Amino acid sequence: MRYRFDECLERGKIVRISPDPDLIGKEHREAEADLQAAKNSLEDHNEKWAIIQGYYSMVHSLRSRVFAQGYREKSHRCLKYAVEALLVDPGFLEPEVLDQFSFAMTVREGADYGNVYDSGTARIIVSSAQSIYERVSRGS
Repeated sequence: MRYRFDECLERGKIVRISPDPDLIGKEHREAEADLQAAKNSLEDHNEKWAIIQGYYSMVHSLRSRVFAQGYREKSHRCLKYAVEALLVDPGFLEPEVLDQFSFAMTVREGADYGNVYDSGTARIIVSSAQSIYERVSRGS
């Protein structure tokens, strides 16, 4: 919903920036590195870290596209609202990307702060991170 994006702008949690190819590329590389780390953690049966790394792969993938739109967020919640307003609503990304990211945000918080995680959920998060990375890479 656009009003949440606008609230983040008003509170300074999203700011306008000039698109910087170096910054966009850095975020994309971080997304790839975190995705590979998540896959490795999953193979090593370290589900908690697979979830966390998969989530951060999504964060970096999506940030790269938000940066390309000329915005920078200063919170994970505002990143979600920026993705919705700048990428999903105009049709650059499918709504399921936002659903995957929202789910991963909740799961990552549970794994990180509540020590709640399992192998099935870790596989879902890593698969979603792969999907988002691929979609964002096609849009680069």
